[in-house]
Amino acid sequence: MRIIDQSVEVIRPRTLDEGIDRFRCIEIAGRNCWRSEEKITEDSYRRFLEVLRTKGHESPIEFGDIMYGITTSRDVMAELTRHRHASFAIESQRYVNESKDEGGIKFIRPLFYKEFDPYYNYNNVDKIYEASRQWDDAMQLAEDAYERMIIMGMKNQDARKVLPNSTACKIVMKVNLRELLHIYDLRSSPAAYPEMRRLMELLKIETDKVLPGFLPEKEVKQ
Repeated sequence: MRIIDQSVEVIRPRTLDEGIDRFRCIEIAGRNCWRSEEKITEDSYRRFLEVLRTKGHESPIEFGDIMYGITTSRDVMAELTRHRHASFAIESQRYVNESKDEGGIKFIRPLFYKEFDPYYNYNNVDKIYEASRQWDDAMQLAEDAYERMIIMGMKNQDARKVLPNSTACKIVMKVNLRELLHIYDLRSSPAAYPEMRRLMELLKIETDKVLPGFLPEKEVKQ
């Protein structure tokens, strides 16, 4: 088995210039509401976006979008895909043989795994290591059971029944920027699932490369 971390990459826009074009599309759409197209300049989108968000006039922000490639666990995937106004293409356990990858089935490393983590704030090292050992054992048992079922001739769609929430999956997500703000705000709050909060942190890091400053800073520690 392979233990990996969550990851996020931006698929589109690919560059900072392409990201700024998204902002300019928002300005074009928004200024149509006030017939103020003559005020568009090379960098007027910056101030215009601030005005839209300050006034709560967010519908023009839907004219910008972004596409991500995300690798996360099945439990985080279940929460993420509850959001509307976003499109998801998810790696299918029904058709994909999870054990064919080099190194075996991929499992997402829990935040509590063998170390203190600010999202969980566990302060008992014995608890952390015992929980990590239990998790290791459970993932290995799941992988062994899955592979035995495949060898027996069971289909992927049936063998997947033994796989846990920690199983890694790949997601392509496309979302308009107004909904992105909603997802990020909701899922990075202190009340959100810690694994999801970590995903949002990764998402912001990558988003800042093409849409700088669009997502606000959030406090990660409890």
